[in-house]
Amino acid sequence: MVRRLLVAMLLTATTVLGSASVSTAQDKDTSSFRDLAVGKDYRLRVAAALALGKSRSPGARPALERALKDPHPAVRAAAVAGLGVLGNSAAVPALKAALGSESSAGVKRQIESAISRLSAPSPKARFLVSLGKFENRSAVKDARLGSLLRKHTRDLVTQFADIEIVADGADVAVEGKNRKLPAFKIDGSVTQLNRRHGADGVGFSAKVEYVIREMPSQSLKGSISGSAQAVADAARARGGREIAQLQSDAVAGAIESALKGAPLALEAAAGNSVVPAGR
Repeated sequence: MVRRLLVAMLLTATTVLGSASVSTAQDKDTSSFRDLAVGKDYRLRVAAALALGKSRSPGARPALERALKDPHPAVRAAAVAGLGVLGNSAAVPALKAALGSESSAGVKRQIESAISRLSAPSPKARFLVSLGKFENRSAVKDARLGSLLRKHTRDLVTQFADIEIVADGADVAVEGKNRKLPAFKIDGSVTQLNRRHGADGVGFSAKVEYVIREMPSQSLKGSISGSAQAVADAARARGGREIAQLQSDAVAGAIESALKGAPLALEAAAGNSVVPAGR
């Protein structure tokens, strides 16, 4: 039996373009996350997977990827369908891993179709990005968090057809000039990771922040941030492995929450200068 630890993901996102425009979004799909993670009736989990696929929620992809290991083939098929509707190419590695262990011929065919669709060539990039410094500035002293932040950031940014990450060590400003594309450097940090207890269980809340700088001038062009909570039944989250998984889930959710604003932030950064505070 697959051990479904995660109960719910609650996410918020904030984008600050220059120093003026602010937008926020609150995830409204808590019940679907909970039903997919711990619903006892497989039909409830099927419905939750399909709902998350349509929701475009920033935390939907990780939840659906975990559901690829659900004990019921109908739920696995629904998870594949949900990932297909999301259209996020970052799900391809998880789908390929699931293909190797899938026992149902029908689900296998569905996975193969989803991989083919999500791996299709994307349009030409409009922005070039270099990943800069990534660090953990939270109270939790865990060296893994900076690496986790960088990895998830790279995985998620590559899903945007109009954003290209340059190779490590490449000069993004030179490439931008040669290709006549706006060039930026993004630095990121985990700013908060706090444990919480409540009537709904035990978990962690996380916050990540990104700073966008235009290259080669290094001028500040904006910032994006995201927050998430990963909550599990207290009885299922007693060991060190489960606690580490909750921490990782909270940080991953915060990353997804923030980066859904990346295309808008880069669009604004390409055409706007930072307005000094107070003007």
